[in-house]
Amino acid sequence: MNTALDIEAGSIHHKILDRLCAAPKAVRGISEGMLIRIFGEPRALDELAQAKLIHRRGWHDGPGEIWLPTAEGETVCDALSAAEKNEVPQ
Repeated sequence: MNTALDIEAGSIHHKILDRLCAAPKAVRGISEGMLIRIFGEPRALDELAQAKLIHRRGWHDGPGEIWLPTAEGETVCDALSAAEKNEVPQ
């Protein structure tokens, strides 16, 4: 991968990206608290954010934020998922 963060298929970073990319784009986004509850790895969120593979977005009319994959994060996730399945990404 051509990112500052070397991510392997099946790693915690890949699992977080996969979870964030799983929902349809219109309803994507998971709170930091929920991601930590699911994966128990707050450091992985920071590393993904520093690599610009995920970003935070606030609500349009209230407090709180959610994490979303960036376009690069989606590309990395697709490539990792394909590698995990021994396929070539489209």
